Amino acid sequence: MTNFNITNPDSIDQAYQQGLLPQRNQKNLFYQESSCRSVLKNLSLSSENRRIIRKTAPFLFELIPLTDFNYTPAIQKQIHQWVKALNWEFPTSSIRTIFTNHIFNYLAVWSDNHHHPIAYLVTYMSADISHAAYLFYDPAYSHHDLPIRIVLQFVIDSAQKNLKYTYLGRFSPDLGFYKRTLPGFEYFQNNQWLKY
Repeated sequence: MTNFNITNPDSIDQAYQQGLLPQRNQKNLFYQESSCRSVLKNLSLSSENRRIIRKTAPFLFELIPLTDFNYTPAIQKQIHQWVKALNWEFPTSSIRTIFTNHIFNYLAVWSDNHHHPIAYLVTYMSADISHAAYLFYDPAYSHHDLPIRIVLQFVIDSAQKNLKYTYLGRFSPDLGFYKRTLPGFEYFQNNQWLKY
């Protein structure tokens, strides 16, 4: 069962540790559903992880502070078109909120080899944890390894920064099944973190 509108966690990091996730429309509200994460200590990549990295090697990316990103009406329109083509339920007002007025503080911008933006990963990062929160990408890559690579790369980069965990959002066997292939995967159930 999902619980919404949870307020006043001790800290953002503590909210994640307790299996809470930030609601997309309000930066001070959290919800509880089955959260999941990668444990970054002694991170080890599987052969499938390495295959995805090889297959997506030509793509370029940079991680920048979200405050340094120029979120324009043209970018908002592009993301809205991607969301619509992918048949996701994600209002434009929510897209604007997570880019401009939320807890999220870093953005991974991915480009093709012609330097055209093809994906944006909105993230949260503290001294101890990170969260790969919202991934928007060109629908031309919906049946491609690129979306998985983007999240996988964020996990790898978080481990290289000596963070403890990368939170990956909601998880169920029917939703985000690719997440269980990420290194150090755990999910939150019955008030505890469990290995899958």
